[in-house]
Amino acid sequence: MIVMVSVFSISSLFAQQSVTGKVTSTTGNVGGVTVAVKGTSRATQTKEDGSYTIQAQKGETIRFSIVGYIAQEIQVANSNTINVTLTPEEGALDEVVVTGFAERKRSQIGSAVTTVSGEDIRRTGAINPITALQGLVPGLQVQPGVGGPQSTPIFRIRGSASLDPYNNQPLIVIDNIIMDQDMVLPNRGGNQDFGNILKDLNPDDIENITVLRGGAVTALYGSRAQSGVILITTKTGFSQRGLGVTITQNTQWDQAYKTLDFQNEFGPGTTGGDRDFVKTPSGQLQVPATAFNFGPRFNGQTLLDYDGREIVFSAKPNNMLDAYRTAISNNTTVGISGGNAQGSFRLSYSRNGSQGITPNNDFTRNSVNFRGTQRLLGKVIVDANVSYVKSEARNAADVGAGNAMLSGNTSAGSVLVNFVSGMPRYYDTKYWMDNYKAATGGWNRADETGFSSVLYNLYENNRVTNDDNVRGSIDVQVPFTDYLKFQGFVNINYLGSNYENRTRGRDSAYANPEYSTSMSSRFTSQFRGALHYTKKINDFNMMLLGGGEYYSFSSKGQNARIDGAIYPDIYRLSNSRNRVIAGEEKPNARHLGSLFYQASFDYRDDVTLNIYGRNDWNSSLVYNDGHGTYSYFYPGADVIWKFNETFKDKLPIFNYGALRLSYVQTGNGTGAYTTNTGAYSTGGAYNDYLGRSVLNYGYQSNTLPNQSLRPERTTKYEAGLEVRMLNNRVGTNISYYSQDSKDQIISFVTESTSGVTAALLNGGKVRNKGIELVLFGIPVKTDNFSWDTRFNYTRNRNTILSLPFGLEYIGVGGGDGYQAVAKVGGDYGTVIAPYAYAKYQAVDGNGNPTESALNGKRVLSSPNGTSTIYERAANYTQGIDKAPVLGSILPKFLGNWRNTFNYKTFQLVVAVDAKYGGMVYSSTKDFGSWLGTLKSTLPGRSEEFGGVAFTTAAGVARNDGVILDGIYKQGTTVNFGGKVVDISGMSHQEAVDAGYMRPASAAAYYSNSHSWFSGIRERSMYESSWVSVQQVSLNYDLPSTFAKKLKMNGLRVGVYGNDLFFIYNSAPDNFNPYSINDSGSGAMNEGSAMPYVRRFGFSINGSF
Repeated sequence: MIVMVSVFSISSLFAQQSVTGKVTSTTGNVGGVTVAVKGTSRATQTKEDGSYTIQAQKGETIRFSIVGYIAQEIQVANSNTINVTLTPEEGALDEVVVTGFAERKRSQIGSAVTTVSGEDIRRTGAINPITALQGLVPGLQVQPGVGGPQSTPIFRIRGSASLDPYNNQPLIVIDNIIMDQDMVLPNRGGNQDFGNILKDLNPDDIENITVLRGGAVTALYGSRAQSGVILITTKTGFSQRGLGVTITQNTQWDQAYKTLDFQNEFGPGTTGGDRDFVKTPSGQLQVPATAFNFGPRFNGQTLLDYDGREIVFSAKPNNMLDAYRTAISNNTTVGISGGNAQGSFRLSYSRNGSQGITPNNDFTRNSVNFRGTQRLLGKVIVDANVSYVKSEARNAADVGAGNAMLSGNTSAGSVLVNFVSGMPRYYDTKYWMDNYKAATGGWNRADETGFSSVLYNLYENNRVTNDDNVRGSIDVQVPFTDYLKFQGFVNINYLGSNYENRTRGRDSAYANPEYSTSMSSRFTSQFRGALHYTKKINDFNMMLLGGGEYYSFSSKGQNARIDGAIYPDIYRLSNSRNRVIAGEEKPNARHLGSLFYQASFDYRDDVTLNIYGRNDWNSSLVYNDGHGTYSYFYPGADVIWKFNETFKDKLPIFNYGALRLSYVQTGNGTGAYTTNTGAYSTGGAYNDYLGRSVLNYGYQSNTLPNQSLRPERTTKYEAGLEVRMLNNRVGTNISYYSQDSKDQIISFVTESTSGVTAALLNGGKVRNKGIELVLFGIPVKTDNFSWDTRFNYTRNRNTILSLPFGLEYIGVGGGDGYQAVAKVGGDYGTVIAPYAYAKYQAVDGNGNPTESALNGKRVLSSPNGTSTIYERAANYTQGIDKAPVLGSILPKFLGNWRNTFNYKTFQLVVAVDAKYGGMVYSSTKDFGSWLGTLKSTLPGRSEEFGGVAFTTAAGVARNDGVILDGIYKQGTTVNFGGKVVDISGMSHQEAVDAGYMRPASAAAYYSNSHSWFSGIRERSMYESSWVSVQQVSLNYDLPSTFAKKLKMNGLRVGVYGNDLFFIYNSAPDNFNPYSINDSGSGAMNEGSAMPYVRRFGFSINGSF
């Protein structure tokens, strides 16, 4: 790297100055603008403060262009200073987009493309750059991760096509380096999300991100691009005199400001009265020892707590928020750049130190990035980049173990989220945060609630992932003639991860600790070469491209844990009391060879036709004997007609108008080794005759192979219209698409009696179609002020057209008693719930359904002849196949409204984001209702809250009765007055009025309706719709005169706030709609109940 920096920097010292100036926009200074003298090879780029220097003569024309802005051309006159203000546009037409290999203007691409500037990425302060794309790109759905600053967002382009819920991620490409799917999926330790490889990317190094939503250009990326492509381009150096230095500092505060709605009226207990208090031998009242919160009313009584303290019995409304902290994050970047007409370079170092709101959740990242370009021998252009990143993620928040505490599990795996559902409302979190450890070491067991155990685990245990990531690429362009050139590159990407789980001993003197560790590595390499031929013949421009590519991926991993510990607080394998238990991942390697072509024909810049083709040879479809359908070809084509050019004299109102059409097919393979019968794996270790630990290899063949697998196929169609009018003051961009995915490679669960647990086969056809709409305009524009507004709308509809073997559905997500399924005739996320409400259906004497006014009402049952509960649908209809359909997890539409206000050198951005529809199941609501901690469990607890008065069988008068809404199922009988009475078809109210039944107590009603054993899952499902103020930011470019006094070229300061508040949120009990546990396409479970978090920050960017 040192040699490369030296080569690229020495030549930069000899740059000459002729014409100077600064390029700005309504958003401030614009760095990275290409400044070129037309008709010559002289070109440069603006620095990050927008300044430039270039040699030019009077009469020559200088062109200023950059992604996202309308290009300008200015003729050099007498002055040697030219300042330029560029106008931002919705996808500037002259911007260059690298699609596969060829560089094309956006106006020459016949499918949907959106480019987001690095400035828009940085203003969010997000660790993962994909999170920053939320709402900025139509067709792209992004849901931020909630497991801490390092966590992985859920993101999809145009819905889900693969029936494998973890195979719908778009392809990520960084400077031509493909991020393999194994690297993009979250690095999980249990329910903890330690992030993916993108957390290692410094946002200050990003020039822009381009999202290729359409199919035509993705054909050039191969089968990996079946779900779309996200291209991330890093910064390059600028031509300038001497060296330029930029320093960027971003500081952010994350504040947990609100949690779900708890009830703060009643304490622990089950009877709703003072009889729940425990009386000590001395006669003093003590807090009830139960997890249920249907006990005495809080009245400020003085009670004895479990550890012998006298406490005031009152609610602690903020005891959940008290467990979180205000997190501080800092990202500092120093960049050095230089260059001249022959080349440029940029070298940067960045350090990020970020905290999560969960205590001990920290993320650190140190990165070095170099990118340089150099012209050799006058013609050959070399573009080289290399980066090294070392990151550490500590104690990611557990986003899926919200139920562990509720089931009595206070082990090391239980974490802070377990407080949510069952923590007593009087619990003093601040006190126990200081007293969770016993005086003799270990967990303080004086807290009989067990919640101090969660605090012990949170503060004393450590789960840490350390990553080392090395990326490198060299791109070479060799022109043979003015028409023919060769372009090729080679790149590598290595990711090594080391995970440690250090569980401190919970017994006295911290005895019996636990320790485990694992190591994994992933390595990719890619070689690519192509010939480009360009030719202009009269009114025709032609570009022909043909080339080949080889891509390989490999991974391996090992894991080990101790079996009993000798000494406390020593976390080493050598501290194992017994033999270390070790295991090894099976080696994983796959290869992809490809040939591809592209032909583009342009007529008068009116009509452009692009034709694509690619053939892949995929090792994952090769069998042991060499046969298999491992070679597959897929074509594509698109056409763009710019009707404003054809009718420029007749349609002067249009600055731009274009129609586009595209068609493409893509193919895909499967995972490594899955086509063959079984593979070797390890299952622990054994001792040989010398007492040595030896890995125990075994042969598994639980999946029935398929000797005639075909590649998956996806066919995509797209039509679009883009219009700009009134001097680019108003415009729209509309896309309609339809795509079918068939012959999907699926592993189906089989009956165990078959000798295998799964079978691999082709089958299933999934359709996605939808509309993407962008409306943009500049309602106000004066010399000093402008208002830019943009609205994005996304609507995707998914349909399951068929499944193999005549199956009605297959599961893609869900849990006990509810499922998200791909259902024929339905969509990818159809929600069925065997544990939904059973609905009454009258039958005649032969058992056939018959008409009745009672049909459709909820069904009640009485398991013991005295209590009343709701009946589950699966119990009532006898079979999961008849489970009711409740809705879909897929949103009906997404929207984003973004406004940018510019006044002189001030810029204010306000963004509002929205999602409508999509079902969510909340296990937190189920358990919080079961245990009585949620505010929604107040109705019925007393006369004040609508409770019904009744007398128990023991003669105790109560006023916490609840009447269930339903009728008793057929065959329900009770004993009354010594007789058996049939109450079938009676409502609960009718049975109570007749004296046959009693109201359910509030505790019994909520517990039975939400318990894991008899609960109705439908009660905890809801349609998730929301509107949020996603972002407000203000930037200010200080006057150049002030910057010069500080010996600086430019200085920008900014403040911002993200995720500020929700204008509307349909979630019950004030749940955070971002709290989804999983990253798969079938994710629908809220089980973490993370609090609402606001993010405030400021940034300083200075250049020298």
